Amino acid sequence: MVTGAAHGSAQVPNASGPPGSELSVYLMTMGQGDMVWERYGHNAIGIRNSRTNTDIVFNWGLFSFEEPGFVSRFLRGEMMYWMGGFDAAATLAQYQRENRTVEVQELNLSPAQRVELFNFIRWNSQEENKFYRYDYFLDNCSTRVRDALDRVLGGAIRMATDTMSTGTSYRWHALRLMAEDRLTTVGVDIGLGRPTDRPISAWEEMFIPMKVRDHLRNVRVPDDSGRMVPLVMSEKVLFQAQREPERTKPPLLWLPLGILGVLLGGGLAWLGRRGHRAAPPVAIVAGIILGVLGFALLFLRFMTQHVAAYDNTNLFVYNPIWIFVALAYAFASRGTQARRVTHLLASFAAGFTLFGIVAPFIPGFNQGSFAVIALAAPVGLVAAWVLRERTRPDPVVTT
Repeated sequence: MVTGAAHGSAQVPNASGPPGSELSVYLMTMGQGDMVWERYGHNAIGIRNSRTNTDIVFNWGLFSFEEPGFVSRFLRGEMMYWMGGFDAAATLAQYQRENRTVEVQELNLSPAQRVELFNFIRWNSQEENKFYRYDYFLDNCSTRVRDALDRVLGGAIRMATDTMSTGTSYRWHALRLMAEDRLTTVGVDIGLGRPTDRPISAWEEMFIPMKVRDHLRNVRVPDDSGRMVPLVMSEKVLFQAQREPERTKPPLLWLPLGILGVLLGGGLAWLGRRGHRAAPPVAIVAGIILGVLGFALLFLRFMTQHVAAYDNTNLFVYNPIWIFVALAYAFASRGTQARRVTHLLASFAAGFTLFGIVAPFIPGFNQGSFAVIALAAPVGLVAAWVLRERTRPDPVVTT
């Protein structure tokens, strides 16, 4: 996932000998980087031409922050990425400067397959063909590399991996790879919906470049005699980064976030029990934060193409109703009716929060984001209690 402008593609010359014999194809895999968008790694297809002495790597992860409307398209899930080719030596030097591991795997393609791959990439790099709408999990720089190779291999990669269980999910990998930035990890866990929790196959897991590298090692293809041979002929580490190794599993979030949630909720409860004047303002601030996040989740669901954020049961805890609770409380001092409305809305917020606590364990609502629920639910419940107590309607006196 790098920025830049595409270079011109090398050409396959007319020469004696089998077409494609002058070409060799390799997969280049780059490890994690420091920026948020570099945490998933990157990859590219390299094509080396021994007759023209060119070595070009093609990747599908090009974008530019300076592109008009980038931020709005990012928010709507309509980001346009593109592909292009770059000199292999210059590419290696760039990733060395960024302290990112670079590995190459020589691929066992027939001469005809090498020509077919090159022709497809040359077509794909044309201005009218190079753009595509990026999706973090379903259509990204890594799946484009996977699909290009699978195309010339007659579906061999998919056949070998499509039914292979991994025991992982999109959320599992997202939290694993983003773990070094805990605040971003929490935000990702809040924003991802139920579509990211289903088990994924090895084929789907290759939305991660490092998993393309790993799974290609197990793919076998027929050679000229029809004998099945490994797709990966050889492997080499061109540069080893000096950084922490890639995590093998997500961090344990529910315990620290749950403890933090209990501490925050307990502190607010202590203020409320003492009748401290700070209790309602703190409860309102907590509610506004939950409500703003709730509206963000609604925006993701109904106003964007971020399908990974759809059907998000975190909405029961991070609920937009909290904004209306805050608005009603602002008028609660003006009369009994406003107090009753605030009391009722706070009760609704508490009810949704209670359901949100059990929802991850209910079929049809189950979602793997209990950690961020454990963070917010104690605060939400106590905030609702504080506001309900402060706006409890006066008892009706009859004579």
